[in-house]
Amino acid sequence: MAEDATCAEVKIVIEQKLLFERQAFDARMIINNGLTDMMLENIRVDLIFTDKNNQQVIATQNSNNEDENIKFFYKIDSLDNIDSIDGNGNINTKTNAEIHWLIIPAFGAASYEDTFYNIGAKISYTLNGKETVVDVSPDYVMVRPQPLLTLDYFMPIDVYGDDPFTDEVEPSIPFTLGLRIKNEGYGTSYNTTIESAQPKIIENKQKLLIEFAILSSHINDQLSSKSLLLDFGNIESQKSKVARWDMITSLSGKFVEFGATFTHADTLGAAVTSLLKAVNSHQLIQNVRVDAGNRDKLIDFLALDGDVIRVYESEGFNTEVSDQSSNATLSRIDRETKLVFPETKGLVYVKITDPSSGKQKLNSVIRSDGKVLPIENIWQSKTRNEDLSWSYFINLFDNDSTGNYSLYENHPNEMQTYNINVQKGNNYSLNELLPKNYYFEANKPYLLKFIVDSKVNRTCSGKKNFDNETKRCQNDIDRNYDYNFEIFTPLKSGILYNDLTFTGSFYLKAKKSETINAIVTPLDINNSLTKTTTVLKGSRYSLNELLPTNYIFEANKSYFIYFSGVVANSRYCSNNKIFDIKSKTCIANAKSNYIFKSNIFTPLETNDTNNDAFEGNFYLSASQDGSIKAMVIPL
Repeated sequence: MAEDATCAEVKIVIEQKLLFERQAFDARMIINNGLTDMMLENIRVDLIFTDKNNQQVIATQNSNNEDENIKFFYKIDSLDNIDSIDGNGNINTKTNAEIHWLIIPAFGAASYEDTFYNIGAKISYTLNGKETVVDVSPDYVMVRPQPLLTLDYFMPIDVYGDDPFTDEVEPSIPFTLGLRIKNEGYGTSYNTTIESAQPKIIENKQKLLIEFAILSSHINDQLSSKSLLLDFGNIESQKSKVARWDMITSLSGKFVEFGATFTHADTLGAAVTSLLKAVNSHQLIQNVRVDAGNRDKLIDFLALDGDVIRVYESEGFNTEVSDQSSNATLSRIDRETKLVFPETKGLVYVKITDPSSGKQKLNSVIRSDGKVLPIENIWQSKTRNEDLSWSYFINLFDNDSTGNYSLYENHPNEMQTYNINVQKGNNYSLNELLPKNYYFEANKPYLLKFIVDSKVNRTCSGKKNFDNETKRCQNDIDRNYDYNFEIFTPLKSGILYNDLTFTGSFYLKAKKSETINAIVTPLDINNSLTKTTTVLKGSRYSLNELLPTNYIFEANKSYFIYFSGVVANSRYCSNNKIFDIKSKTCIANAKSNYIFKSNIFTPLETNDTNNDAFEGNFYLSASQDGSIKAMVIPL
């Protein structure tokens, strides 16, 4: 409050005491001319900004001023009962004048913590020909640091779908659009929502826009909505979050444009008031994982910036990667391929021609010091040439590399048996129960059988899936495999053992600590045999009656047999007895000529086409009238 003997009084008021950098607030000054016979003339008002030590700081009305030392931007918002405050203003007798300023703390006004400021003023005016200068007592504000966001988008150049200039209908190849949002400010970004623009993809030949479909989206590797509008929640100071969209296009094409918008109340009309520092785009090479000991386990983005390869990590680091592609060699010995290049410290990338043209699927990749590479860091790729042919490549990403790797492969029809150790009372997700170094192909069915009491096999109800971290059935968990009646169909390719992103409804609840025997083998559904048999409730049926006819089963060759249809119980005669097809009873003193266990049928001698020669201990007991379908798949 400032008051003179002629009853003119002034005060400045700031209602909002706590605010963020770049958050506009109102400062109000009231000047009361209580005189009945004289005006206040030639009024000039200058705001004065000081810090907690009463040292004046820089403030400006020029919103385009880029001086890093500026602490506040401000402008006059309104004048009431006064026409100006630049030295030419007047206030009539018995009048209250009111002035409002819009003030915005600049980025950096709060530095690293809440910062105290005073805002006062100096007023000069003329009364009865005499000039008077008044210092107005300040009011205070507390400024908090503001977030400052950088958005990095990652996209491939080429995307592949059907080529309209070929007779063959080519399948669409999924691709990734990635985003990292990094908070470089010292304040938390609350309820952060980013709306990305629609990608613009042009068909290669006709230059027409083509559509895309979102298969799934993730934030920090957790499943999110199938939308380009994603809610990142709160992003703390100096922290980052990542998102990715898995997409397909109907036609092959190229990314030619992509943008993103971030809107903020830009009251002064200047870029300096924006919460967004930059939006950058990069050519995505692959989603990888920096598996150094002090890093998180989230997906990172390997990108090409001009001639430089960098990895943009989920934790906010940007690191240049050594490209050893020109120094790498491949050599093949039986089913093992050696990849060799110079020993390299730090992050390294190699892209080398695939001699199998993509036909041999990589399984386990082991470095010469025994390290097994994460499945994200070794992949096969292909690019389309101008003549519509394909070029195939093997790609590798690693850290502190010895430069020497063994690439092991599985035969596409390889059966594997293995053991699993479980502890009583624990729940085990399917990825924990898969073989360690087995390459699965997406959408290909496999027999996956755990030789254990069936009561330990569990399935989450409804739309719930088993969460790898909490070991519980939960909603909003992605499902990327089917597992029914011991038929396992993964929806993605790779070594899936201990892949935490590989989730579904199945889990195993161990009733005791034991070693479980398991078997996995690919199933050739297209070459399977089927037979449907009409059954009556309470009747028994031998294996002979259920097997397809007119087919010769080879001695000592294994076949997977799967029964479906009405409810029927699998039974086995005990005490070395066999099931007699005529009497429908178990009889002694007869010899079995097949083995049938865990749905695996192995004849001990070759049959004739009618299957009448098979004798053994297995039979089915029908629980109701109907039909039973047997599917037989050679293994």
